[in-house]
Amino acid sequence: MRIPAHPRPAWISLSPRIGVLYSQILLLLAIMGALVFHFARQGRNEHRQGLFVLTYFPESSLFKHVPCEQAWVVRVESSNEWYLNSARIEPDNLSDALRAQIGARASCTVFFDAEPDVPYAEAIRAIDRIEQTPGRVVLLTPETKRTRIP
Repeated sequence: MRIPAHPRPAWISLSPRIGVLYSQILLLLAIMGALVFHFARQGRNEHRQGLFVLTYFPESSLFKHVPCEQAWVVRVESSNEWYLNSARIEPDNLSDALRAQIGARASCTVFFDAEPDVPYAEAIRAIDRIEQTPGRVVLLTPETKRTRIP
């Protein structure tokens, strides 16, 4: 007498296919995760560009012990007139004039003030000219202009 063969349940015949499909999905997820991780790390190592400036706070200890006794103010008005302290100056002459006044002194502060309607490009141009000198750029904001500058 022969024992009749039992048919396999449907889930047993599908399990190898499900396993292969599951492993393919996991492989794709691992590749995508590795790519995301790679590009995220690559973005952190790129050279950052931008302007380094400080904002003036009178109570800050940064401004209380500055070895340079004098500070300069560069002002840009909406009429595209530039001033070094109170004297009008041509934009191309700003770096040379500041270098001549600062001389060999280190850690001198150059306050930068621009009227609110001055285009960003002009403000950045002025800050860039100041950064070509030994002076540190400090932005004057409406709030800090109300306080007394040393």
